[in-house]
Amino acid sequence: YLENEETFFQRCLSGSRKVPDKSKNSKKLDDNTTSNKKQYYKKEYVTYSPNLIHSAIHLIRNPFDNAISRFHHELKERTKNPTKYQSWINRYPRNSLGFRKWCNDENTMYGAYAREPLHWTKYGYDPDITKYFEGVSCHAEMVRYALWHVLAIRTAERLGVPIMYVYYEDYAEDLEGETEKLLSFLNLTRSVDEEGNQVEL
Repeated sequence: YLENEETFFQRCLSGSRKVPDKSKNSKKLDDNTTSNKKQYYKKEYVTYSPNLIHSAIHLIRNPFDNAISRFHHELKERTKNPTKYQSWINRYPRNSLGFRKWCNDENTMYGAYAREPLHWTKYGYDPDITKYFEGVSCHAEMVRYALWHVLAIRTAERLGVPIMYVYYEDYAEDLEGETEKLLSFLNLTRSVDEEGNQVEL
């Protein structure tokens, strides 16, 4: 349900990427068919060195929008394998009732953990903070959201890199302006492609 500082840090340095599948791409075709040759890729899991990180972009989104997005993501992932997750899909239909039921079940599963004062004092919060959760819709997700951001900030501080905070809503409302700020922060400039369109590097 929740990460600690060390597991969060390690997960930030981990990821997956698509790489050419040499075993499938090794078959040579004659020159006439090379251009039509299909490329095959595989997923490779990697861990990156912290020395590669020179800056951090911290995206912040309205927590309620974020909870709804997480619900849709959970549903999307499970619909990829409906046979295995049919009971989950039936319990949480893609509508407001399904979302509310999902929130209530999350609260039931993780609420006791979120209300445990010890979990908050280790993050520097007053244990009485838990009283503010009562009555908050989908509060288990709100707790996860808040702690995720705390850990993200602490990870950037641990790495000793500058942080730029980007608010999702600002980016949606002023794409051009926020893009300029982002490029400036990353010391990047706009480039132009072969058709004369501006692209970011």
